[in-house]
Amino acid sequence: MWWLAVGAGLYFFRGKIAQKLAPMLPAMTPQQSSSYGHAITLAAGLLYLLPVELVGLGVVKRIAYLTCLWSTIVTCGMTIKANYGMPPMPQTMSMAAIKQMMGTTLQPWLAKAIHSVEFNFLFFALIFVTANPSIIALAILGRRSLWSVCTYCTKNEAAGGRLWLRFKPTWEKLQAKNTEVLHYSAMAEIMLGFWLTASLALPTRQILTCFLYWNYLKTRFQGERSGKQHLQAWMQLGQQIEPLFKVAPFLRKPIDMAKGWFQPPR
Repeated sequence: MWWLAVGAGLYFFRGKIAQKLAPMLPAMTPQQSSSYGHAITLAAGLLYLLPVELVGLGVVKRIAYLTCLWSTIVTCGMTIKANYGMPPMPQTMSMAAIKQMMGTTLQPWLAKAIHSVEFNFLFFALIFVTANPSIIALAILGRRSLWSVCTYCTKNEAAGGRLWLRFKPTWEKLQAKNTEVLHYSAMAEIMLGFWLTASLALPTRQILTCFLYWNYLKTRFQGERSGKQHLQAWMQLGQQIEPLFKVAPFLRKPIDMAKGWFQPPR
């Protein structure tokens, strides 16, 4: 939990931190900052997959996991700021000021930002910061970061260096199957939700994580860009479980209720 306190401190003192670090950091465009952030996410995720605990470096594994998540949080936060500006903050820490901010300025900002891909994955990473480590969660973030880094390097060949030149043929093969990869990525997101639900029967159950994650899936289903992939993934799952309804027709009602919950409000 102390990582959340660190994150909150970095957020509230971001102005002073930025003033101190500005002279030390090179000027970068938002696209460059995002690319570097995704590169850190990808590198940390790959480091987590290495069996370093076998040589007594289990603490490195934990650091790599948290680095992957916090890099996603920071990168998504910077992209949201570049696209939508910073979320409004109350002028004073009083209940009246907070209520006024929530009703007049925060809601319009959320209406614009909440269905963006960056906001979705910011929510995703925050869910798993305090959850049990999940390789599936890191794979989902790593796939997205790989796509972002490679897309940037495609447009800026010099930014990738020799490593990019060696990986470029592999990227071209992946790009040729882009639709298929996005479909399986959406399937992975959905199956993670089912795994968290099934895990409620285990001693390692994560009730809050499961609840928050299904809300994440709902925002992905309603998203302008992600909704198409998630709809197709749900349709494929529906076709696969259709024979089950013939054996247990009573399951149709909860499934229909779930479908209604996923639909955007009218």
